[in-house]
Order: sequence, then C-alpha cells, then structure tokens
Amino acid sequence: MTDISLIIPSFNRAGALFEVLESVAGVVDPSDPVEIIVVDNGSVDHTAGICREIKDRFAKHNWHYFYDETPGLLTGRHLGAKEAQGEILAFLDDDVLLAPSWLDALKDAFSYPDVMLVGGPSFPRYDVGPPFWLVGQWVEYEGGRLCGALSLIDLGPAKKDCDPLHVWGLNLSIRKVAFEACGGFHPDCVPKPLQRYQGDGETGLAHKIKLQGLRALYHPEAAVKHMIPASRLTPESFEQRGFYQGVCDSYTAIRRDRAPAGRRGSWKDLLRPVKWKIERELILRNPTTNGVRRLMARAHCAGMQFHQKEVQNDPKLLEWILKPDYFDYRLPDGWAQYLGKRKAA
Repeated sequence: MTDISLIIPSFNRAGALFEVLESVAGVVDPSDPVEIIVVDNGSVDHTAGICREIKDRFAKHNWHYFYDETPGLLTGRHLGAKEAQGEILAFLDDDVLLAPSWLDALKDAFSYPDVMLVGGPSFPRYDVGPPFWLVGQWVEYEGGRLCGALSLIDLGPAKKDCDPLHVWGLNLSIRKVAFEACGGFHPDCVPKPLQRYQGDGETGLAHKIKLQGLRALYHPEAAVKHMIPASRLTPESFEQRGFYQGVCDSYTAIRRDRAPAGRRGSWKDLLRPVKWKIERELILRNPTTNGVRRLMARAHCAGMQFHQKEVQNDPKLLEWILKPDYFDYRLPDGWAQYLGKRKAA
C-alpha cells in the first residue's frame, strides 16, 4: 500500500527537474511505501524525456508520469492528487532539492494523528551571489525568518505547531482527507496572457485549513533547498513578483468579501506615471533596499488594480473566482486560444 504520494508539477524546466528527481530518488528508498508522480503541465521542452531517463535509471522506484496541457500550476497539483494512491499528498515544486532527512521527518510529523498539514524550511541555493539589497526582503518571524518573494522560510530548529499560512507550496504535505474536505488548492502560476485567472494558490487552502481549526506542523528536518537562478535576483523580477502578489491578494479579498472592492491600497504612485517612470529607471540602474521595496509596493498596487478592474468588467470572472472549489482544474473559455498561440510560436 502506498502511504505517501509525492507530487511534482512541472512546466518547461527539464534541466532543473532532472536534478530534483535525482534528489528524490536519493532520499526515497525503493522499499518505502512512496509513489513519485510527475505531472507535465504542457511542457514543450524535453521534460517527458527527462522523466523516461530517470525512470530507467532508478527503475525500482515507483514512478508515474502524467501530461495535461491546461495552463496553470493548479493542473499539476489537482491532477496529481486525483491520481495519487497515498494517504499523504506531498507537493513539491520542480526546483527544490530534498534534505536527506526529509522523508523521515515527514513520517515523524504525520505520526501525530491530528496533524493535517506539514511544512519545513526552504533554504536558498543561489546560482550567483545574492545582491546586497536582498537583505531588506527578509522578515523576522517567531525566532526565524522568511523571504516571501523567493519562497524561503526558516522558523528555527524546533518542531512546532505553525500557522497554516507558513506552509508554502514548494514543500507542502497534507493528508488526502483534509485536502479533499478543504476543497484543494486555488489557481496559481497562471501564464501572463491569462493573468486574470490567477488565484491565491496554497494560500487559499491554508485559509480553509485555518478556518476549520486543523493542526499544521513545522518540522525543521523536512527541509528543501530552493534553486534560485540569477534571473530571479533582479529588481525587475521582484517587481513582477509584486504585481503577481497584488493579483493574488485581490483574489483573496474578493473571495472573502464576495465582491470586488474597487480601489484598494495606495494609488498615488499610479496617478503620476511620468514621475514614476523616471524614479523607476533610477531604481533599476542603482537598486537599493528601499528602492526595490518601492518597486514591489507600486507593482502590488498595480496588480490589485488590474485584477479588480477585470472582475468589475466581467461577471463571469467573478462567478469563476467564487467557485466553491476547482477540482475540475479547468480554466474558463479562452485558455484554448492561448494554447493555440503558444503552439504556433
């Protein structure tokens, strides 16, 4: 019987995926009651070939490969959960490496019958040295620290109960019964042309777990290393992250309030485009801690403004945002046109 289903959604990241799957094979023994599920989210690189190569190389492991081209991380997460045979669903991103202690820590955490959700540290593995201004992105929290823009978190060396909101999707494990009872994930990592369909991903699931009073546990040995390429260590990348977070936060607010809220946050920067254009160029040329924070703050407002406007102009979009769950993992009409353009390119 399979106790743990390890689920790795992937999209056009074959190079990193090979290293990730090697890491998994090094931690999971073939005798462990673990299945490893890779969901290919419509990749056009050699992801399928990488999965075949890994399966041949580690033939005694319990590998499964599924393909679905519907855009968005939700596809991989929910298809993986649907196909999973395990009682524990362990979701990993396709750019994390497992610590040798990861699987034993997971087993230890779920040995407590009332633990429903488990997370652990995410440490950085930078491809290049991090910029000096990155220090300003870290937030101190409960004896540890976190950097949300890079999905890095370290809540200290002790095993302890934690806020479900601090179990992040790159390293999130949950009992299948709780996953289904709480309605699964919300949309996440939607391609930019379909940004209006972006949701709040694991944040939405965490809110539902928290609302039901279910127990979440942080285990320091359930650790991963997050591969961070040079492209993610630029002011432009952090600005994009701010916009993305603004869209996510707008989605969260709409589901909470059951309606768009109109103008939210500070809009003064958005009303001075000429002045901001000059200031932005100066920040990009000479980034500082406060400058990058300002980039992200303004982008966050712009993301919220974009999403709120889209919802106000389209009642069907509001209806889709307020769906009880997304277990069908299908986007509304329009995503097929995106796929057609992508294939044509």
